[in-house]
Amino acid sequence: MDMEKPSKMTRQLRLYYRLNSSQIIGPDDIMQEFNITRRMLQRDLKDIRDSGLLNTKLDRANNSYVKIAAVAFDEKISDRRKAHLIRLYRIGTLIWSLPHISKATLHMYENKIEEYEYALQESLDDPKQYPPEYLPDKPELPEFPDLKAQYYELFPDSNERTRQRDFEELNRAGFRIYYERKYKAFFFECDEYTGELMDI
Repeated sequence: MDMEKPSKMTRQLRLYYRLNSSQIIGPDDIMQEFNITRRMLQRDLKDIRDSGLLNTKLDRANNSYVKIAAVAFDEKISDRRKAHLIRLYRIGTLIWSLPHISKATLHMYENKIEEYEYALQESLDDPKQYPPEYLPDKPELPEFPDLKAQYYELFPDSNERTRQRDFEELNRAGFRIYYERKYKAFFFECDEYTGELMDI
């Protein structure tokens, strides 16, 4: 994560994630964590609510936010703000809708394939000491979800440039999504934010 001041979109995506994944978090915690004023926090909460992502209210007794019934997208807004809120909703939806890659599962597969290739080479070099019949089965490649296809299932009206920009914005907000050439698949990881990762 770079040290530059995050964009409005990046900040709101991070804030949305924190609100949606935290049991207890209040305005003082958020203002300190995000280095923002109370007024900016209120504006960000309004954008998150008006986009249709999440609605919260402040429980003054505990000085923490609680989730309340979701609200629909506010159609009465200006065109400029509407474009921002539509994108905020779309990318915020991706955070919870795209399946995450479990690093543990991937590393386990890579370790197994490395052990298999080592055993195979030993068998080729010295078949008497390492008979081929004792060679373990080659590990099966895990089935990776097609994140690009799932993106278009969620947002069929989006084009490829929009998809690329949305994936880039996820990266800027701390949700790592990248194309792994070795596996010919997009991977989605949460490095900075510790959400519950799904096994592939």
